[in-house]
Amino acid sequence: MKRGFTLLEILITLLTLGLLFGLLSYTFYSSISSSLDITKDGENLKQDILLLWNIQRKIISSKYVVLDKDNIFMITSAGDYYEGIVKCAFIYKKPILYYYEFPYPYGSIEFYEEDKLIKLGKFENFTVRAYKDGDLYKDFSGIPEFFYVSLNDKELVVKPFY
Repeated sequence: MKRGFTLLEILITLLTLGLLFGLLSYTFYSSISSSLDITKDGENLKQDILLLWNIQRKIISSKYVVLDKDNIFMITSAGDYYEGIVKCAFIYKKPILYYYEFPYPYGSIEFYEEDKLIKLGKFENFTVRAYKDGDLYKDFSGIPEFFYVSLNDKELVVKPFY
């Protein structure tokens, strides 16, 4: 006599397989989601570090600097778009950080054209402070002993060349 499977046995087997595949698909989805989050965090860290490196490069080669609250204006030889001595600025309009560069460092160092600002990205925090004679300044003109740059939760101390 041949015996087959009962309906109850088939339903239990299908339910078990459904639960197993559901658990596997959830685990797979969770690992992909975590991987995407790690990739996004890595890209944000890369963006922050490259920006800090660029600010450091400009500060080190600066000839004159003006700090105005959370904005930094410089005469530097480390321009991104023009060769030679340029006037550049990092302008923070919460929460967006902008960059400005002009090939001729004439006129007011703090002048910039709104339509020529280059958006660098969204940042929760951007501050630049000058350290001179034992004090930190958020408004400063000249070349201090050190600069403290804070971008989100990263900090950078830069000593300019004289």
